[in-house]
Amino acid sequence: MSSPHRPPIRTRSQLLSALTEACELEHGLACSYLFAAFSIRDQEDGVLDPASLVAARKWAGQLYIIAAQEMLHLAQVWNLLVAIGGTPYYLRPNFPQKARYYPLNVPLELDRFEARTLQRFLAYERPRTTTLPWPAFAPPPTTPGAYETVGDLYERVAAAFRTLPEHGLFVADAARQTGPALADFPDIVRVIDRTSALRAVDLLTVQGEGITTDRTDCHFGLFYRTLEELVSAGFDPARPVLSNPAAKDRGDYSAASPNVVGDEYTAQVMDLFDDVYQLMLRALSYAFTTPSSEGLAREFSRIAIALMPVVVKPLGEAITELPAGERYPGKTAGPAFGMARHVLLPDAPRAARVVVHERLRELTEEGARLAVDPRATPRLRRAVRNLDRLFATMPANAEEGPR
Repeated sequence: MSSPHRPPIRTRSQLLSALTEACELEHGLACSYLFAAFSIRDQEDGVLDPASLVAARKWAGQLYIIAAQEMLHLAQVWNLLVAIGGTPYYLRPNFPQKARYYPLNVPLELDRFEARTLQRFLAYERPRTTTLPWPAFAPPPTTPGAYETVGDLYERVAAAFRTLPEHGLFVADAARQTGPALADFPDIVRVIDRTSALRAVDLLTVQGEGITTDRTDCHFGLFYRTLEELVSAGFDPARPVLSNPAAKDRGDYSAASPNVVGDEYTAQVMDLFDDVYQLMLRALSYAFTTPSSEGLAREFSRIAIALMPVVVKPLGEAITELPAGERYPGKTAGPAFGMARHVLLPDAPRAARVVVHERLRELTEEGARLAVDPRATPRLRRAVRNLDRLFATMPANAEEGPR
């Protein structure tokens, strides 16, 4: 049911806008979850006893699974956008953002793994029918907004797909839909009509908030169980990571009040992380806008998805081991997931290949420079080696093989 404060989506333009906002949210949530996972101690360093280390690794593993599913959700919304005449959208506001930025009424922040952080995650994935109290750190909703939970947003989107005339809504060539054969997301739905669109939205909702009779393995259920386990365990499994870190003040493009890291070497590693992350997003978005039969789309998808576990993950974890600077005594840094201007790759395959190959080479060279520094951690060096190996698998042009 709609209300005067929550009118239904009646046009393609309004649906494109809602889906674009869903992209921002899914992307932001994935980064928040990854940041918390990066902060968890997963190696023997004399801080956690063996039993505590086992529990910490389990919690980190669950967060990584949820973050990976959020990236699937972003990709799924890209398919929905493309199907009705839009394009993949990966831009989002930089961290942190205040509670009022989205109708969710919960701040969007980067915080270490702890009980308060998990309470915020529960608010993001909150089922529409839950009776849990609203988190104390977020101002309670005063008037109904466009949506109050992620599931609420997707219910509005589903209602639009159910009510807008099917004929004429799905205007894109079906060959531009990305399926499991192109991107390594086994559950992704190719959207070609009303039925497949509703199936895609249902996937997004069920994985996030579950269903009324089963919330065990959905994001909400996993966060709820993890919070109970953490409180019961009674120990702190995370490194002393700085909240909402940033390598630099981005001026008008910055977030409201990030904590700018003072250690110069750490800031350089954070810049490398941001640059790798943005290239990954650009390559993946190219794959979602190009006919699936094109070889470069498959190659870019392969590289982008490979970057996540073998470069982005160890590099993000490595940053949480580096000092944040004199202004933050005892604190370590973390990746900012900083976003610059939204620049898509060119449509022409030759030009796109040149741009990605060149950027990968630049990032590999920068990584090599940082890895030989005495301050580099083993995890950082491993991420740089993996980046170099990935670069070696990408030829400079379609006629060449890997170097």
